[in-house]
Amino acid sequence: MMRHLTVGIAVLGVASVATASTTVYTNEADFLAAINDYLLEDFDGYVYGGFTEYTLDIGPMNGYSATISGQGDANSFLWSGDGNMSTNNLTDGLHVEFTGAPTFSTGGFFFSSDISGFYQPGTVTVDLSNGFHYEYDPVSDSDFVGFVSTEELDWAYFFSVDSWVSMDHFYIDSPAPGALALLGMAGLIRRRRR
Repeated sequence: MMRHLTVGIAVLGVASVATASTTVYTNEADFLAAINDYLLEDFDGYVYGGFTEYTLDIGPMNGYSATISGQGDANSFLWSGDGNMSTNNLTDGLHVEFTGAPTFSTGGFFFSSDISGFYQPGTVTVDLSNGFHYEYDPVSDSDFVGFVSTEELDWAYFFSVDSWVSMDHFYIDSPAPGALALLGMAGLIRRRRR
């Protein structure tokens, strides 16, 4: 019993929040230590204030790719901010469909923004295809959050309760070899202790 408890504490110490299927990282360095090869999109090549069409394909890089779209009102467009991606409509969220190599993790800067695409305080919600739901209040446009799942992810959805949602410094990847096994063990240990 003590050996199981020690492993659980060591695994859970890396993450801010852990569930049976998803670990949340609020430190980018810790997230990078837990993942393997990845796609990183910084959205720097888009014209500020431009409509980016209905969808945006990113990648492939290291086998990972995705399609980003605004989801909500009819005729939902993407809108490029100052080095970030957002939606044209206030009531839309950003939907990311993972289209490349099997994806188990994603992360980046997700924040509420004003009509010009600049950070403003507000709650951001994240929903993953594995059923995981997360809410937080980023304190800047570079407040990192990352998610590592023990189940393959088909999509992720980002929404701002208070304003437009924006994303930057966006990762798509899979955990480093062995990390899924450790995350699975952490989930089992947590279940046993309840």
